[in-house]
Amino acid sequence: MRLWLGILAFCVAARLYLETTDSSALVIALPYLVVSVATPAVIALGTIRHRPPHRAGWFTLAVAQLFYAAADVVTVLDDWISGEFLEPTPADLLYFTSYVLLAAAVLIFIRRRAPGWDLPTGVDALIVAVSAGLLTWIFLIEPLTADSELPLAAKLTQSAYPVLDLMLLVLAVRLVMGSGTRGPVLHLLLTSLTLMFAVDTAYAVQGVIDGGAVNEAYLDAVWMLSLALLGAAALHPGIRHFDQRSGSAVPDASPGRLAVLTVAVLMAPGVQMIQHLRGEDVSVPLVSAACAVMFLLVLGRMYGLVAAQRRAAVTDGLTGLHTRRYFTEALAVECRRAARSGHEIGLLIIDVDHFKRVNDTYGHPAGDRVLQEVANRLKAAARAGSVVARYGGEEFVVLAPHTGGDDLLALAERLRLAVSGLPVDAGDQALLGVTASVGAATAPAGAVDPDALMNAADEALYAAKAAGRNRSVAAPADRVEECPLPHM
Repeated sequence: MRLWLGILAFCVAARLYLETTDSSALVIALPYLVVSVATPAVIALGTIRHRPPHRAGWFTLAVAQLFYAAADVVTVLDDWISGEFLEPTPADLLYFTSYVLLAAAVLIFIRRRAPGWDLPTGVDALIVAVSAGLLTWIFLIEPLTADSELPLAAKLTQSAYPVLDLMLLVLAVRLVMGSGTRGPVLHLLLTSLTLMFAVDTAYAVQGVIDGGAVNEAYLDAVWMLSLALLGAAALHPGIRHFDQRSGSAVPDASPGRLAVLTVAVLMAPGVQMIQHLRGEDVSVPLVSAACAVMFLLVLGRMYGLVAAQRRAAVTDGLTGLHTRRYFTEALAVECRRAARSGHEIGLLIIDVDHFKRVNDTYGHPAGDRVLQEVANRLKAAARAGSVVARYGGEEFVVLAPHTGGDDLLALAERLRLAVSGLPVDAGDQALLGVTASVGAATAPAGAVDPDALMNAADEALYAAKAAGRNRSVAAPADRVEECPLPHM
């Protein structure tokens, strides 16, 4: 890493110095070419040396930079020999290929770090894309296409670069906003992609202003830094863990994320105001369309946030079952429904036997794995239409409408056997035999007080534990029949 950064510093200094001399164009460009040509080799070297578990993305990145280096060599030789290639030149075709491969590499990273569809992050990236796309069109693509002296092929070629840069920017936003481990490798990649977008944009803007080709030393220096950061990312040992998902979820509405989205949304009216103050033709249809699209995206994003908050409020974070709050509300609703229709309500309280020993002997992570596996088995064995929830600690509850008597006791036995059927993998090659005690209670028609039903099932659970655990006990039928009706 230090050697590579030292080479970068030397080449940047040499490029800036040669710009002040009377050297030939080939000599002046030589330090830049050293960094450009060395970058794919450095990426491949870092990948082979550190051996990340998934190497497809890194090797794709190396191939992308190989095409980029080839394009740089063709460009320099073309400028040095004649500069008579017509757009699109062979270098342009190589650059386009490198952009596509670079995008493919970033997509591979995204899919490895966040399997499945991360819709909220995708919407955030789309909001940024619409805003950046508006700026790109107004200040880059439209001036290029409005130049009547340029041939159509040249217009299309020059317009393709801002579009490709925009694509990379969106992918960079998607990468940093998605889930996955944070660290130096992510920061190096993000900085490289951001610098590449910034310097390409500066090059295009200066070309529009000057009306011709641009060859500035400071632009080459930033391009060199952007390329070198890709190599530095591959050389960092953190690439071994770069593809891993983060143990904690990325904040869905963090201050940084909200700040980025705020700037993106305000960009469209800001551009419109700047055009108006400068006395330029205001692109009202385009800006209005962009505002409408971003408004709809933000509206959809808000709906997703509210839905996620609702799910979090009723979903246990460890087991994925319903929470105690959700169960309590569901029990009250079912009791009112039973009072009207006269059907039975079955309730099971399930307690994992000797759970404290698991935590004390194997640690809390092992206890968490046991709870997760018990929850999965209960959910798989419960009847359709039942509500399965984690009531607290190692205690679970199952609400089974239209179930009572022998049917409820049979369901209790099925759940108990499902819990104790196979050992649970608690990690570190520890297989634990887990059992559970079950208390069952039935509320016949007319006896629909939620608290009384819970008390009856709890007493039955206590009886199961007192009898030796790992068994199911049903509360007497008259224990719940004595309960009063709730006020309707």
